[in-house]
Amino acid sequence: MFHTPVETRFAIVDRLLAHGGKPLGFPAAMDLCRHQASAGAEGDALRFAAQARKSVSGNAFWPAFTADDWRAFQSFCISQRLPAGHRVLIPGRVDRTLRFVVEGSLWQESATDASRTKALLPGTILGEDTLFSDTPADLDVRTLEDSLVLELSLPRQKELTASCPAIAFELLRATGAVIAARGRMTARHEELVTN
Repeated sequence: MFHTPVETRFAIVDRLLAHGGKPLGFPAAMDLCRHQASAGAEGDALRFAAQARKSVSGNAFWPAFTADDWRAFQSFCISQRLPAGHRVLIPGRVDRTLRFVVEGSLWQESATDASRTKALLPGTILGEDTLFSDTPADLDVRTLEDSLVLELSLPRQKELTASCPAIAFELLRATGAVIAARGRMTARHEELVTN
């Protein structure tokens, strides 16, 4: 139909390169979202990792990341400083963002599951369910004090998967471990109540 000889296509590329231009790269190799990440927050992921290692919470996030993995992971996250009383998650809204508590503390309440009402301290994650499902959340999460969180939205998680599949797989594995631990705690609680 619209046939362009191969020689003409190569001539266009040669002309582009001769004038200092360069051809477009493969879309997965392009920095689609990373330009929005804050430049001064390079150490936030490493601080989160140190807090997670010390945490005994069921929501503690323990991936098998190296220091370089944490730095690569940080490049896909946005650091947010949130004031006290800020609503992070609102019940009934779809929020496809995974959050990592670096500093401060948050209060999580569930309208349907009283066992999910708790404080979230540094080293813990929230939003693990909303990352895997597009159903509205039933959690109401607010900051108790000035807090710093790393946010990984669904588009950035997809970019992470395309760019660094090993890191993305470990992220999903560790997030699934948090969900599984919560399920085991709920089952134990129900067992104690029925006995």
